[in-house]
Amino acid sequence: MIRLLSEIEIPLLEQFCEGNPFGCKIAGLQRAYGLSLPFARFWIQTNESEQVTAAVSSLDGAAVLHWVDTADADELKEFLLACGCRTLLCEERAALALYGGCEQSGEILLSRPSRMSEKEHQLALLDEVPVRDVFSLLCDCGEQKPEQFEPFYLDVSHRFRHEALLTQGVISQERVIACALAGSITETDAVLTAVAVQPEKRRMGVGSSMVKRLLYRLSPKSVYVLCENERAIRFYQSLSFVPAGRWAELSL
Repeated sequence: MIRLLSEIEIPLLEQFCEGNPFGCKIAGLQRAYGLSLPFARFWIQTNESEQVTAAVSSLDGAAVLHWVDTADADELKEFLLACGCRTLLCEERAALALYGGCEQSGEILLSRPSRMSEKEHQLALLDEVPVRDVFSLLCDCGEQKPEQFEPFYLDVSHRFRHEALLTQGVISQERVIACALAGSITETDAVLTAVAVQPEKRRMGVGSSMVKRLLYRLSPKSVYVLCENERAIRFYQSLSFVPAGRWAELSL
């Protein structure tokens, strides 16, 4: 049975979501937005023994699914089509089981808690990067478009105020030349949602030092990243990230 998440069931959701990047996205979103806003909604699926078999979140119609093999796939498929979600992010095997395929997919990589020293870098690192600077850099790197500023600003600012997001930056000549975001954070896990370095500053160790610093700040959490291409995979593997499955995204 699928039902809206209640306040009393939040610990149940958090326990179910531990140790999974999609679970981290769902639980992290719930921590940031709570249960009272109409554009941020959360559901759980339970079996006859009241064990959670799936969790779903939706933020403005963008859904995230975390499930286990014992989930009722038929019920989930019907529900996701009926609840008004426009897109779905989930494990690739879930997309294959529910819809027979996906539009985009890639590797999930995982970093265990970092042991980086506070003095392991020589860069001017910034632990709190202004949201406007983050967005400007992401636009420069082709990761965002100017017309997406308002929803980006509102979401990132909200998560930051509710301690559900961490930013990391690098400054050179009073300018932010690199930034990284952990946009989903729970007690045990985190997901890196954006990493960008100005093109002329790449291949100089800037991105590596910045991500290492962010991993240090997130320790002892397990940190996931969803990679879209081979270049990103090689970058994170150089930082000792290891394979942890595959992700998929599709339109509903």
